[in-house]
Amino acid sequence: MAEVVVFGALCKIGSVLASSASITMFARLDAKLTIISEIESRIKQIEVELKLMQAFLRQAQNQEGYNEPTEVYLQEVRNLASEIEDIMDEFIYLSVRHNSKFFTGEFLSYFRKLGKSPWHKIARELKDLQSHLQNLRDLRVQYEIQLPGGDRASASTDDHCLPLYLSHPANDMVGIEKERTKLMQWLTARLSSTSVIAVWGMGGSGKTTLVNIMYEDEMIKNQFDCHIWITVSQKFNAYGIIRKVIRHILKGACPSDIDTVSGRDLIQILQRTLQQRKFMLVLDDVWSVDVWMDLASIIGNNNVSGNKVVITTRIKEVASLASEDQVIELHKLNEADSWSLFCRWAFKSCRDRSCPQEMEQLGREIIDKCDGLPLAIVTVGNTLSFKKPVTEEWSKYYDHLIWELRDKLHGQELNSVMKILNLSYKHLPSHLKNTFVFCSIFPEDYMMTKKRLVRLWVAEGLVKPEKRRTIEEVAEEYLNELIDRCLLKVVERKHFRKVKEFQMHDIVRELAISISEKETFCMTYSKSQPSESEYKCRRLSIHEHSDRFQPLSYSSRLRSLYQFDASCSSFPSVSTQRTGRYLNVLELQDAAITVLPEEVSSLFNLRYLGLRRTKIRQLPRSIEKLFNLQTIDVYLTNVEKLPAGITKLKRVRHLLAGKTMTPLFGVVEKTRGVETPKGSWGSMELQTLKGVLASMDLVVQLGSMTQLRTLSIGDVRDAHHPKFSASISNMRFLRTLKVVAAEGNYINFQELNSPPQNLRKLCLEGRLHQSVIESHFFQIVGNRLEKLTLLGSKLRSDPFASFSHLSNLAVLEFIGAYVGESVLFESGWLPKLHTLVMGDLVNVKSVVMERQTVQNLQWLALFKLPELKEAPHGIEFLVSLQNLMLVDMHDEFMEGIQGEDKARVQHISTVRYFDRSRRMEVRLFQDP
Repeated sequence: MAEVVVFGALCKIGSVLASSASITMFARLDAKLTIISEIESRIKQIEVELKLMQAFLRQAQNQEGYNEPTEVYLQEVRNLASEIEDIMDEFIYLSVRHNSKFFTGEFLSYFRKLGKSPWHKIARELKDLQSHLQNLRDLRVQYEIQLPGGDRASASTDDHCLPLYLSHPANDMVGIEKERTKLMQWLTARLSSTSVIAVWGMGGSGKTTLVNIMYEDEMIKNQFDCHIWITVSQKFNAYGIIRKVIRHILKGACPSDIDTVSGRDLIQILQRTLQQRKFMLVLDDVWSVDVWMDLASIIGNNNVSGNKVVITTRIKEVASLASEDQVIELHKLNEADSWSLFCRWAFKSCRDRSCPQEMEQLGREIIDKCDGLPLAIVTVGNTLSFKKPVTEEWSKYYDHLIWELRDKLHGQELNSVMKILNLSYKHLPSHLKNTFVFCSIFPEDYMMTKKRLVRLWVAEGLVKPEKRRTIEEVAEEYLNELIDRCLLKVVERKHFRKVKEFQMHDIVRELAISISEKETFCMTYSKSQPSESEYKCRRLSIHEHSDRFQPLSYSSRLRSLYQFDASCSSFPSVSTQRTGRYLNVLELQDAAITVLPEEVSSLFNLRYLGLRRTKIRQLPRSIEKLFNLQTIDVYLTNVEKLPAGITKLKRVRHLLAGKTMTPLFGVVEKTRGVETPKGSWGSMELQTLKGVLASMDLVVQLGSMTQLRTLSIGDVRDAHHPKFSASISNMRFLRTLKVVAAEGNYINFQELNSPPQNLRKLCLEGRLHQSVIESHFFQIVGNRLEKLTLLGSKLRSDPFASFSHLSNLAVLEFIGAYVGESVLFESGWLPKLHTLVMGDLVNVKSVVMERQTVQNLQWLALFKLPELKEAPHGIEFLVSLQNLMLVDMHDEFMEGIQGEDKARVQHISTVRYFDRSRRMEVRLFQDP
């Protein structure tokens, strides 16, 4: 891990040398003040030294065991890298602090006070660091700290990491055919009471994978009104599980105060939610019998027969909760099945997936070390799939595997799966090691989102800048690599197959935590299990809050603070000492805090301020002093106006504000924006500007925000459009645009002759001229759009003919956008459309879909179409349609779809109706 600490220090040096403040400092003062040129020279010399050290450590990282001198050496390297980061933070602070004082007599006089300025102190510290580096070089030679067989180890550093999930298709499962059949029979059996099924076995045996195959099976889904998957942490909370179940079922109709409801009221909500619903509930990774004991009396009797509860567990006692004879124990694979599974992964790129005869003996020796555990076999097989199938390559890997299985991880006895995963970690390149370990800061089973993680990595300095790409694009590539290597499990993808949410497998998380604790990468604070090493940590993750715990005065090296306890209502006390001054990240998302104090301005080094879903009402004026801020996230808070000084924050790249409302059953979001002050918006580095209200000043300055990728702006008026169109024409990188018209005004893009060529998502909320749909703007961007949302457009003519050329459109949301009486989809239209939402079309009496139209449509939502009294004509031609959601439809429509129109929709896997009056979702066409 010392290698990745050095990598972090190099990233920090790179950001210092590339920062505008540093460049200005060096350029203007080199000739006037020798101390500045000395600092610049020493920083560059240290950078070269660290690069050489990193090359050595890259080999040492895979060395087969360290002797005691090597361990001491590596620890000294870690300490040195941390010191370098501290000095670089101080340098950034001083350079920006004095940036406005250049060439004043007072400033130059201050520098010439030999040895007494902070700059002289930095120069001395850099000189000491160089001496320390020289001492480390001497120690390496004196104690012969080098890598035996270094060439062999280095050969594997570029290998792909090993997979950590059995996430392959169902037909690739090996050795569990009987168990799969048995589970299918139990889930489809029609019993009078709620039955409990248990799948148990050791970690890595495939429990979750087996159950997930059944959970996703369409035939199984059709047996139930709702199916819910809950991953249960070791520190489970019964009320927390109940809230998850309610959210999962009600989705957008979930009560807004669900987080504050508890006790009997929460139980009653759950019971009403489950009433008359046949459900399948999966409780994954259960460690205590108390989980089901706490839930059984609540959900066990909902007056519906055939409910199923499936529990996966490593604990035999938990498995005993299952109904009689409904326990599946997963054993290790036998030799034949182990070999079959291995070949499917090791030779997955080969058509027949067979092993060359000359490699079989060595392959079987490798698989023998996996002890029949599917996770270990898949892990090893996937790694070897990226190596040449030659004896030399596989022998190298086998040698590493043997050593790893004999070793202990940080002095702990580990099972074979964990040891194999540890080997996979060692094979990661430097830039992925830090980002992988970083994911351990999140609580168990935490749902991570792509954009948030990318911005945090950037703020943490874990991403190395590259030419011709933004640092966020580089970070997103890191994330995709971790997912491709199966170190993170994708939970949800967007319609375009892009990653949206993901989790870390419990076994993988255990590995990441063990590495993090060993290297003091991050310490986790919990009232029940407080860490003993907070004073040395650079990152602190609070999972359980305590009023007596003051994190910002706790560690002299703290750089990042993450608060994951939503019950926390107090802002961390801000220290003006060295501790608080160098904080990079302050993430308080979901905390119950109501005020952000003025003292936050002392956190000069802050790059990320996360306040999403907190209860704050305003940002302090002193926030203008946080000149290093890159991300300000006040989305879904009570902030209604941004402070005047926010435009002084020139390095802000992502500003997220506003409050989203989802009154339409969670189908479409409506956003309320925040007021913006006058100022120099165009001089900021904004890539994301979300949830702001338009003003003429802002609309004009948007033209200077040429780096914007995402723009969401509200209260746009008719008078704004000429300037607004001109500004948008300058945004050549813009991919997402949301425009909300002021009440009584229209959206008009007729003057937008040069729209952004990269625009992929467009949301227009408000009155829309028919001519806009037929304008030059839509003709240019049409074939590139992937998602189009129109809300409240009130078009008089059927607009779908104008949409027919949108050949790449995957999502179309059409809400209150049309006042006509008929809708027609002609043959050949919208060939890639995946999702179609039509709602609040109060005059529509007829929807017709011709053959060969929207051929790839999978999800259709119809709501609040009061004049539509029968199913769309031609819906039977939509053979790809899997889900039909109905909300607030006419009684005749509902009677017909369950009667004479039933045959036309029976090919649809899931047909559901949401009853607003009962706040209840009902599945239609239940089996008798």
